[in-house]
Amino acid sequence: MFSKHELQVIGQTLIQRRDWLTKNIHKPEMANAKTQNERTLQIIESAVLKITNSLRAPAEATATEVTRDGVNHYVSQPSVSPSRQAVLDRRQNVAPADIRVLIVDDDQLICDLLSAYLAEIGITQIDTANDGMKGINMMFNANPIYDLVLCDWNMPAKSGIDVHNAMRAAERYHHAIFMLVTAVTEASQIRSAIQEGVDDYVVKPIEQDKLAKKIGRFFQQVRSTSTS
Repeated sequence: MFSKHELQVIGQTLIQRRDWLTKNIHKPEMANAKTQNERTLQIIESAVLKITNSLRAPAEATATEVTRDGVNHYVSQPSVSPSRQAVLDRRQNVAPADIRVLIVDDDQLICDLLSAYLAEIGITQIDTANDGMKGINMMFNANPIYDLVLCDWNMPAKSGIDVHNAMRAAERYHHAIFMLVTAVTEASQIRSAIQEGVDDYVVKPIEQDKLAKKIGRFFQQVRSTSTS
């Protein structure tokens, strides 16, 4: 078992590698290894998700068992709260048409574009907010809550991080998915956002299939447009 600090370091290293590959994968000098690099990116994405979930999971209860050979075997028994388990089960089985999404962006064209892309993969329960404060108010007033929030990073008054922190402050949103939609590609800034607890990010200009794949990491019934 890795310690929390070790997992954080591993996660940061993987994120740096992912960001570098994402930035350079289409360069001519990397063309011969494109297929392998795409596979590597998929593995890294999966590993980062597992590490993120592990860091958020409640502390594990560890039992010690002494077997006949006299060796101590440590058995980890993860403790998952009923509310978190219910969320995980829902993500596994919820149909795209039942996923509730909030888009927060001060650019209406981005809101319209994201809505159109989501509709293409079957997600139609979509609300939009054109500033961070309105987005926060809509989250707090939503019943049922949103499953996914897609939020611009740089907005006046309330930034995407402000919206994220406000969402996480509400207990019922602890397990909702939050993705930043951003033109920021600086690895250190992205890493800082992940450390804040952001689940993932979508880089502008937005590519429909990449958006679908990122959402599909969390909602198993969502399929990318290229494989539908």
